[in-house]
Amino acid sequence: MFNIGTDIVFIPKIKKILTDSSFLNRVFHEDERTPFTAEHLAGIYAAKEAFFKALGKDPSWLSVHIKGKAPQCVLTPQLAQKIKHTSLSISHDKEYAIAQVLVEL
Repeated sequence: MFNIGTDIVFIPKIKKILTDSSFLNRVFHEDERTPFTAEHLAGIYAAKEAFFKALGKDPSWLSVHIKGKAPQCVLTPQLAQKIKHTSLSISHDKEYAIAQVLVEL
């Protein structure tokens, strides 16, 4: 079974919350916070939201982290047992970041 999730994020919204360390620590894995730019984090945020939509539920924000220039979803072992494969695409344009995730269950 395949599911698709898509999400779009307004980058200025992410810029406003960059000073909120509790939000950053709750949502982003430490590997995702480098480089620390609003565009980078907006893309990752959109990817996580798209992943949750494809999955059909919201696991912990830190149960998936996004890594690599050709982005990939890295899952916790518990979540990885339920998912056969993921494909991810992230794009940025001016004030928006968009992500699409394909999940094979």
